[in-house]
Amino acid sequence: MTAIVVKQFGGIKPIASSKLLAANEAQTAQNARLVSGALLPMKATTTLQALASSSPATIFRYGTSSTETNYWLEFSQDTDVMRSPIAADSFDRLYWTNGSSKPRYAPNNVILQSGSGAYPRASYELGIPAPTTPLTITTSTPPATNETPETRAYLYTYVSAYGEEGPPSPASTLASVSPNSTSVLSIPGGPSGAYNITLKRIYRASSVGSAAQWQFVAEIPVATGSYTDTKVQASLGEVLPSEDWVGPPAGLKGLRLMANGAAVGFVGKTLYFSEPNLPHAWPHEYPIDFDIVGIATYGQFVAVLTTSYPYLFQGIDPAAMASSKLPLQQACVSKRSIVETGNGVIYASPDGLVEIGTTNDVITKALFNRDQWQAYVPSSIDAYQYNGRIHCLYNTGSVRGTLVFDFTGQGAVLTTNNVNTTTAVTAGFYDASTDKLYLAQGTNIVRFDHGSATAYTWKSKVFRLSSPENLGFGQVVAESYPVTFKLYCEGVLKMTKTVNNNNQFRLPSGFRAYDWEFQIEGTTEVAEVVLASSTTELKSA
Repeated sequence: MTAIVVKQFGGIKPIASSKLLAANEAQTAQNARLVSGALLPMKATTTLQALASSSPATIFRYGTSSTETNYWLEFSQDTDVMRSPIAADSFDRLYWTNGSSKPRYAPNNVILQSGSGAYPRASYELGIPAPTTPLTITTSTPPATNETPETRAYLYTYVSAYGEEGPPSPASTLASVSPNSTSVLSIPGGPSGAYNITLKRIYRASSVGSAAQWQFVAEIPVATGSYTDTKVQASLGEVLPSEDWVGPPAGLKGLRLMANGAAVGFVGKTLYFSEPNLPHAWPHEYPIDFDIVGIATYGQFVAVLTTSYPYLFQGIDPAAMASSKLPLQQACVSKRSIVETGNGVIYASPDGLVEIGTTNDVITKALFNRDQWQAYVPSSIDAYQYNGRIHCLYNTGSVRGTLVFDFTGQGAVLTTNNVNTTTAVTAGFYDASTDKLYLAQGTNIVRFDHGSATAYTWKSKVFRLSSPENLGFGQVVAESYPVTFKLYCEGVLKMTKTVNNNNQFRLPSGFRAYDWEFQIEGTTEVAEVVLASSTTELKSA
């Protein structure tokens, strides 16, 4: 005689035949939380507020307010947003880039300035431009006949309202002057463009000393057009720090922040780094062999995911990064599939999800074959980390859905949910500080997995008996009821029953079958399902 018992509810495994799954594995595990072994419902979403724009591609929660409706930035294009690398930044600046326009940034009062429409309300261009016109030495004191002449030259830089200094202007013409000379300088005004430039810094180099350097003379308002330099050589200040600094390149994408405070991004086949804690200065670049699709950071590493092999860059000094091409030809097919896990990176490739950091391998190869994975159109995947799991939203063109992967070992490795099915999700934001996931869905911003219980569907494997039998009795042990039970034999639905208690119940009779499977639907916790030939077997199962 025979009994079918499921006490530990597992996830799905598409690569395996429905008859060859483990006893607790499922053909369907939709909207289910499978962590403790019991079958539990996931929670529905909770609407927070209406979107200010239509179907944004990126949303970002700004600030640290405990009120979840404050403050949401919305972008119409796929946009990478980076918080300030400066600890306790008094301006609370944000930086962002979308690859199709110049990178932008803004402080708090500009992002949240009054007006209508989505935040950010305004912004500045990231980077400080180099002055294009040299200053002019209009008058100076020539050397006396008994003096050793000093040869001087000047240049100047622009400085933002936040003290960010840009690259220098061309040098002025040389002037041969008295060492105690007073030089009157004529200095062009500020640049055009939204750079928020407020100051100019003047530097001087001379023939005094064994190695002439550009040294600080003075800082003046950007609108001031002249300056009288009365300083002797010994009174000059620090050496020009920004001689090789440039702004970020046009078309920069993938903006991320390293642990050392350096920002990193890419254009085409080139990776770019800023100076540490100076996201306006980008003097470092590293070309590679293939077009870059996206990047991610963890520890002192930058994972560079391309149309072919992934690369790893490692280092503390952005001027001296070491790189290696990993021996894993797995292209990244979706920039939005990239998830930073803290100790590595996960992304979608043509063959499955790839992990870089620990395994450096396709980590879903035990779940899908290539054709099964391709059916989800991996180039459409938009992935987010939440509660230790990776949520991959996909769109095949005719079907939308979500694959949920748990690689922690705490629960079922793969389940699905329908959060993206009825109403499309266009963007999401994971708040690592609170482990909360927010989605732009339809016309609203919603919080994921935070509402009332949503209905799950869990369908068992096909249990093939050694000989055809009629299993006459069933039992569903749950914390509360009702629960819907469905029975299939040889692939045909034989019974649909609303189970209202944990009593045993009769199954259909008048037939025998080799293949038996069941489905549970509900919103309450289920601990066990038993099918047996007799009540005695049911009790002893």
